[in-house]
Amino acid sequence: MAVSLLSETVELDHINIEESYIPASHHILSQTDASRTASTSLHERLQRDVSFNTIQNQGALSFRGLSHKATDFVEDGIPIFSTVNGFTNTQVYMNDVELEINDGSGFSSFGVSPMGGEVLIHSKLPVKQFQSKVKTTITSNDEYIYTNIGSKIDNFYIQADTTYYHRSDYELSDNYDATSLQNKGARLNSDMQQKSVSLKSGIFLGDGTHLGTKISVNRSEYGIPPNIYADQGTPVVWDAYTRIDAIYLNSFYLYADHNVDDMTLSFRGYYDEYEDRWRIFNEPDYQSSWPLMIYDDKRMGTILKGSMQNNAHKSTIVLQFEHNEHNAREQCALSDPKFVLHTFKGSYLHLWKPDTAWQVDSAISYTLLKDKKRDNVSIIDPAEDKEVWDALLKLTYTDDLSTYYGSVAKKSRMPSMNQMFTFFPWEVANPDLKPERSIQYAAGYQYMLDETSLIDMSMYYYDISDLIIYRNNGYINHEEAENYGVEIRLESERYKDHLLQLSYAYTHARDSEDEFLELIPEHRLKLDDTITINHKWEGHIGYQYIGSRYSQNTATYTDEWKNLNGYHLVDTQLSYNGIKQTTFRAGIKNVLDEAYESKYGYPTEGRSFYLSVEWEL
Repeated sequence: MAVSLLSETVELDHINIEESYIPASHHILSQTDASRTASTSLHERLQRDVSFNTIQNQGALSFRGLSHKATDFVEDGIPIFSTVNGFTNTQVYMNDVELEINDGSGFSSFGVSPMGGEVLIHSKLPVKQFQSKVKTTITSNDEYIYTNIGSKIDNFYIQADTTYYHRSDYELSDNYDATSLQNKGARLNSDMQQKSVSLKSGIFLGDGTHLGTKISVNRSEYGIPPNIYADQGTPVVWDAYTRIDAIYLNSFYLYADHNVDDMTLSFRGYYDEYEDRWRIFNEPDYQSSWPLMIYDDKRMGTILKGSMQNNAHKSTIVLQFEHNEHNAREQCALSDPKFVLHTFKGSYLHLWKPDTAWQVDSAISYTLLKDKKRDNVSIIDPAEDKEVWDALLKLTYTDDLSTYYGSVAKKSRMPSMNQMFTFFPWEVANPDLKPERSIQYAAGYQYMLDETSLIDMSMYYYDISDLIIYRNNGYINHEEAENYGVEIRLESERYKDHLLQLSYAYTHARDSEDEFLELIPEHRLKLDDTITINHKWEGHIGYQYIGSRYSQNTATYTDEWKNLNGYHLVDTQLSYNGIKQTTFRAGIKNVLDEAYESKYGYPTEGRSFYLSVEWEL
């Protein structure tokens, strides 16, 4: 992890040509530090940050105790596709991108930031007539390869990226205690394969106009490992014997940016086609199955953004429209049900800098969710229109060594399509589900200890109402919850040849009945040390402590809760770049071979070894 606190600005060759800077409450997870920790997927990279926690065994993430749908994932100004349950697949593999984390106390890409802020993905563009990169990693559990070829000639550029990831299974810790369903050794049904290809091209017209397009194709297949405590006597163990035979995601994106004098205009257009083939098996040998279930989703959206600068004031208007369509086929709750939702969001943002020290950010957003055309869903009442107003105010003060900020905001998140309706025969629909609302307070402080060290501290308090939770085979609004905490980040190069990075997070997340929100550790601690041995060799050691968490026991199909023990993770790596344009890395993940669970009944992989080679031209 890198918080990039030692620099006030970051120059990124990303596709949005608007001004790039890192304000207070933002920080960067760099590609360099991703390589130091062998983090190749979006999920792995975010797990290195103390703000994020895994809340499901298949890649859903929680930001500061807020559910996975509370955080937006945005790539070059376009929201990343999410399924009907609001799930963004963070298992996607990517290289040559910087991740900018916005904690939600200020503006977002589309207006008032979402409840859980944003993960902004900045991709790089080619800068030479010909450039290429190949990176491959082989571990004791899996194989990964990434290739990139790009070219920039005059004002035109083109770039192609491919990734391939394969895992036949993964090995559990030697300290794992076997059950009747899961023996020691290889994790049952944990195979995964992912392939993707993308082509990006564009042109810069003069100094102020950029036009671009991107086409990408993704194919995945993977098993969903079973709950190791599942009762094999149950006729159909829904969460034990399932797998995704295939996921198909095809995307087409358009970009346009124009700067003239003090005005900036931008356009984003996006279209996604998604197909999910899901099988439920009757037995742990994964041979006989219920009929195949297929889900087809489509998404189409546009974003228009205009900004005007006038001395100390900058005003921005953002308009976003999105069409989401879900079609379920074969063995679903209804006969081929089709749902269509339309979302409109309009925002006004204003930035005022009365002098060089003070900055005032204010914004207001209106969001409307409409339940549109229905096919074969007469047994579910149509959902009423859902509309919310959100607003924020943030003050920032900066002097030579310090930055102070404080903010108050009213924020909301809409229920997902799967939360309002139902696509399984055992679930209960709730089209009248209300949006989840919150009043959020945040304050932060950054201070340069000296020329080599900087500390960043932030505090937050979220007062949440109409909390959306899963109870009794359906989603309901569950009165209230409170979520507050503190985060501390320190980055220092005070000691010669050492880059030290320390971060700590305390999170208190409970509902109105004083029950902990699921899978949110009260304490998280991270410590990384990157050691420059000489100009060719570099070492890295990282330590993480994740405190105890509460997890629902899905093996019993009840509301029983379990307390998971905290655990310690140690990773280490040695890299060598003594050969021109080539870097070799070797490392060990989970050096201590710690046995721990991502949620109750889902053990994770034990110690693993890896070798990585990166070549760049």
